[in-house]
Order: sequence, then C-alpha cells, then structure tokens
Amino acid sequence: MINDYTNTSIRMKRKRRGKRGPLMIIISILDVLDGSDTNKTNLSYKTNLDIRILNKYLEFLGERGLVRYNDNNNNDDSYVSRGVYDPTLIRITDKGREVLFHFKEAIRLMDDECDLRDRCALRRYAD
Repeated sequence: MINDYTNTSIRMKRKRRGKRGPLMIIISILDVLDGSDTNKTNLSYKTNLDIRILNKYLEFLGERGLVRYNDNNNNDDSYVSRGVYDPTLIRITDKGREVLFHFKEAIRLMDDECDLRDRCALRRYAD
C-alpha cells in the first residue's frame, strides 16, 4: 500500500504545470502595471511572485526604463532600489507599454489557430 501511495504522489507531481519563463513573468508584470499603478505587495500578489524574485525583475525592468517609481516627492524618472515595505507606487513607462504591445502582438501573430490556454507552443508566454 505504501508503494501505491508513493507512486500516486509522484504521478501527481509530474502532472503539475511547468514554471513560467522569464518572458512570461515580464509580460505579466507589465500587464498588471498597464492597468494601474500599484505597490510591490499588490504587484507580488497579482503576478503570483515571491517579493524577492519580483525585486529582481523590477530592477531588471527599471534599468531598461520599462518601469519606474511614482514618488510624489520628486519627479525623478529613474528606478531607485527601495525596501520591501515601501508604499510608493510603481508605474509602467511609455517604453514599457510599447514593449508590452509588441510582445502581445508577436504572440497574436504566431498563435492564430491555438487558444492561448491550450497546450500549444506559445501557451507559456501568454497570460
């Protein structure tokens, strides 16, 4: 009986969906920020990312000018590394919107016949 339970749990683990790739994570972050400005905690919940991983992606996107902090005290457009509990809002830049548009357009062009939720090649890149 123990072997049957072990084999079942192994099979259940194999059926689990794979991890998202970096491109999928970037698209989901930009997509959430395109809807409205948000703080790190809310962004972490909406993208289903650990805050430490989210910080790495925000730093990556900020260095490339795709996102920035919306600090009400100054009009600095640069990304500033901040603490996890900082309540300032993060916003997508115009360049970030353009990148998001091109990502979605590329997925749409390559995926005409397949629903993005199906098990097609582009499923892991579209949300």
